[in-house]
Amino acid sequence: MRTITTATRGLVVAILIAVVTGCGAGTPSTAPLDPSEAARQRVIDTADLDCLDDTSPLVAITDAEQDMTAAIQVGTGDTAVVLLHQLDGTACQWYPFALILAQRGYRALAPDITSRDAVDVAQAGIAHLRAGGAKRVFVIGASRGGTVALAASAATTPPVDGVIALSAPTVYDADALTAVTKLEAPTILIAGDLDGTFAEHARELYGLSVAKHKKLLIRSSVSHGVTLLSGDIEDTVMAFLTDPATTADAPDPA
Repeated sequence: MRTITTATRGLVVAILIAVVTGCGAGTPSTAPLDPSEAARQRVIDTADLDCLDDTSPLVAITDAEQDMTAAIQVGTGDTAVVLLHQLDGTACQWYPFALILAQRGYRALAPDITSRDAVDVAQAGIAHLRAGGAKRVFVIGASRGGTVALAASAATTPPVDGVIALSAPTVYDADALTAVTKLEAPTILIAGDLDGTFAEHARELYGLSVAKHKKLLIRSSVSHGVTLLSGDIEDTVMAFLTDPATTADAPDPA
């Protein structure tokens, strides 16, 4: 009778492991992410957006300087909307409205702007949507986001299909006063006349605007930015996404 020693057993185990490993040599292993994809994933994983249960709605957009920013993206369709939040908010500020847009067949992208390079981020959002197949792109911004929406849209080629600014200051991390003298896309400016001086800003921007199709909506309201988006204002926004020129030229529904 043969006896297998401990050493022999070790040799047999080693051979079996080698055989098993060799048999799996042809099975593709999970390749590590390339550096750009790894960086993109880090941006998504570290985004601080408490309105999301998981990161599935998040993408990373890249600006002209190759800096990345996290953004909430929902919906599909040929028409897309960039949503720019207020200074005191995050991309979560626009998430409920983004979901409404998605339900109505639009694609919505809300960047989480944490730097002062807000115009670059907005333009990156426009480019991201176009690269993803969007045939029409609109930009909507609230407060500082409205100022940025006007400035970024004025500097974007080809032109966007329309811009809406809610409670936009004339200058805030961007120069909307100069922007509206160049921005030819259909434009709607909205503000509440009980909200500080924002109605005055809207009137000044409207007066300087060179857009052929433009509208000024001033409401007797203390609401600011995103909170203006209800009732007839929301109806106007939705109509604008369908037919910007006609909506901008139509009489004030109020």
